[in-house]
Amino acid sequence: MLMTYGKIRRFSWRALWKMALSGMTAVRNIAIVMLLVGALTALWRACGTVAFIVNAASGALTPELFLPAVFVLCAAVSVLTGTSIGTAATMGVICMGVGAAFGVDEAICGGAILAGAYFGDRCSPVSTSAMLVAEITGTNLHENIRGMIKSGWKAALAAPAIYGILGYVTGTVPSDVNPSDASLAVGADNITKLLQQHYDLGIVTLLPAVAILVLAALRFNVKMTMAVSIAMSFAICIWQQQMTAAETVKTAFLGFDAPAEISMMNGGGVFGMVKMIVVVAISLTYAGLFKGMGILDKMNRFASRIANRLPPCGFASLTAVASSALSCNQTLAIVLTNEISGNVIPDKKERAMAIENTAVVIAPLVPWTVASLIPLGTIGAPTASILFACYLYLLPISNIVSEMRSRKKFGAVI
Repeated sequence: MLMTYGKIRRFSWRALWKMALSGMTAVRNIAIVMLLVGALTALWRACGTVAFIVNAASGALTPELFLPAVFVLCAAVSVLTGTSIGTAATMGVICMGVGAAFGVDEAICGGAILAGAYFGDRCSPVSTSAMLVAEITGTNLHENIRGMIKSGWKAALAAPAIYGILGYVTGTVPSDVNPSDASLAVGADNITKLLQQHYDLGIVTLLPAVAILVLAALRFNVKMTMAVSIAMSFAICIWQQQMTAAETVKTAFLGFDAPAEISMMNGGGVFGMVKMIVVVAISLTYAGLFKGMGILDKMNRFASRIANRLPPCGFASLTAVASSALSCNQTLAIVLTNEISGNVIPDKKERAMAIENTAVVIAPLVPWTVASLIPLGTIGAPTASILFACYLYLLPISNIVSEMRSRKKFGAVI
């Protein structure tokens, strides 16, 4: 479509391809990181890291604090795995099943899962969206994560409190429900038993996840951090899970193919990330075409008219809503928000924070985007779940309020 528009504007094919390729300068580094993430997630599934986390976390689902626990558990799993879809397919499936047995409203439960899944998608050291933001803004991932913690703690604390209130007000969790009976009724207990049957879930299986967190905290290079975790996972697959070296290599490239009873563990793999890399590459070519054909200049002129009336996060929120609604894609929404916000938020670190606090979490709030359709479809939750993804609303709103207060204080000082 953009190429056709370019031809109508009388650009040559050579010029259009040059524009498209100019936007792909960051794709090489992103592609390498994504390929490492593919191998990492596959080996985590194979060596028992994901199974250990899911097995340990599922025991925390009690009727009294069910909804807050759902958000916190999904957030914890997403931080460790860096994937919203993977979180929905593992912890999310269990939470949805237990919630149904407890009588929890599907939309509210789905909202808590969706919010928790995107908590880590935003700030995990192995999140591809966090890496994409760092790459296109030219910022440091570890510094961005510290900034995300600082700008997101209020929303992170408020969300579980709201879910607790929702659970109490709606009365969806009867106090006389026996947690173990409910778990058995939906098969959550059976899932943990199956995981224990198919894996040797010793504490050693948690080491690859611990390595990621420790090395990220010590500010090791992202690629080196993932390489260490991959090496540890590879070794655990062979010595703990009794896989052959050939099977482990195959898993790293093609993804983990779990037995039918625990098919929720399927996924990952280097080749499985190729599609995502293509999506990122295409999204970056759009940015190059927008810039080369002057479309971005028109957007920037329009943006400058309203920018002075809004705080940075407010402007980025409007841009993210429009980008997500038009592109139906979180990746393109991130890229476009960065390009359009470039002149309005010239500071790279500030712009990276604005994108993380808006585009990353706003995309799943648009009902027709891939960012909401796939996670909700995976857990079988209704579209109305978006209304109850509290954290995803609270994050941009809390930052807009903070920036407006800072503006008022600054104005008062002047």
